[in-house]
This record gives sequence, structure tokens and C-alpha cells, in this order.
Amino acid sequence: MKSISALLIFLIVTSCEVLPLNSPASGNYPKQSTNNTSNESKEFADLMASDKIDKKKVTAQVLTYLLNDTDPKDTKTAAVITNESNCDIIVRLVGTQNNKFYNLPVSKNSKNQFVIEKGGYTLNSNVCGAKYYSQKIIVEPLIITLSN
Repeated sequence: MKSISALLIFLIVTSCEVLPLNSPASGNYPKQSTNNTSNESKEFADLMASDKIDKKKVTAQVLTYLLNDTDPKDTKTAAVITNESNCDIIVRLVGTQNNKFYNLPVSKNSKNQFVIEKGGYTLNSNVCGAKYYSQKIIVEPLIITLSN
């Protein structure tokens, strides 16, 4: 009986994912905006304005990543995010193994594409009040669809 209890405790402890010490909770990354919709709306507008800079170049780079085989030596890849909701969203990627972070704006009922560094990331977003959270190791183009 003691061995079964010990085995169960071992399985429970080892099955939990633990974020590394440099996770967002340690304060190494910018703070995310509060749930205040006006702050998030302003942040979204600012991000969309900066996203438009060199967008043709970024789109060409994304297409190159999507149409060609993944080069293991390349440190970057593409991210294509489809937003099927009726709300503008910001998808936040925070590196779990590096100090990279991205705040990626995607307009309602549309797509947006980005070039990002390969690596482990925590992804989160607020999709019309619903929380999205995922952890991914990105080594090839990332294509995700979010909806409410």
C-alpha cells in the first residue's frame, strides 16, 4: 500500500508543468495590460499602427517560411494567427527559455502574420472575454485559429 501511495504522489508531482525561473511571474517581462477594455483598446491601436510598418516585407518573409522547408539553422519562423471572433485581440507570446516576448495584434474576423524567434513560448490572449492559454515549442511555422 505504501508503494502505491508513493507511486501516486510521484506521478502527481512529476506530471505538473513548472514554469522556469525566468517566467513572467519573476518580473523579467513587461506587465500585461489589465482587463480594462479601454487600456487594451488603446494598446491594440498602438500595436496595429506599429504593425503596419514594413508589413509588405514581413508578409514576404512569412510566405518564404510557409512555402519552403524549415531550415533547422534558421533562428526565426512565421506565425499566422486567424481571429474568427467579433473582438480585436492581442496574442501575447512570452519566451519560456529566452527573453523574447511578442504582443501580436489581430483584428476581429481577420488574420495577421508575423516573424518570430523559434523557441518555447507561453501564449495567452483575451478573446471576447474568454481566456486563451497555451504553451508551445515553436520550431516551424505556427498557424493558429482563435474564436469565441
